Amino acid sequence: MNSFSKNIEVGCPRGEVLDYLDGELSPADEFDLELHFKDCKICRDEVNAQKKVSTTLEIMLEEESKEIEVPVDFSKVIAARAESNVSGLRQPRERSKALYICAVLFFLVVIGLGTELNSVLGAFERSAEQFAAVGGFIFHLVFDLANGVSIILRNLSHRFVFGSVISLGLIVAFFIFTSLALSRIVLRYNRA
Repeated sequence: MNSFSKNIEVGCPRGEVLDYLDGELSPADEFDLELHFKDCKICRDEVNAQKKVSTTLEIMLEEESKEIEVPVDFSKVIAARAESNVSGLRQPRERSKALYICAVLFFLVVIGLGTELNSVLGAFERSAEQFAAVGGFIFHLVFDLANGVSIILRNLSHRFVFGSVISLGLIVAFFIFTSLALSRIVLRYNRA
């Protein structure tokens, strides 16, 4: 505790005094508090002491900031160094250390749980079963939909290909064309 909180009387508005020092009070509250300072010597002395400390710190910081000159491109240099210094992501040794630390922490959590481990693992098991049930439902839904669509498309294509003379002729022509094109490509390759 600081000297202000020790010396302040019970009836003094401590929170408002701190807000006054930070400059966060409304003008009306500030005026009321200044009237209190006229009557209360303890608060007045503490506020003056706090103001002196604050002023001294500001003067010291201003003097130090004048002595230190920062280069013009200081922020760019720092950002570039920070971006290039990510060696922890590139070294496998760092990953194995992280894995080891995670395993040790997991072991400590298991030890810390002690007798409650069964109830915690039971809760995880129940939630895993629920996720598996939902996942199984979605898998079966997608599988059954795909199976139904494939049966419908196979039936339609069978009727289209073998039920129409024109489509059968197009398929035979396409087969002959691709066979001739492939034979020409093979002959060109052998000549080269």
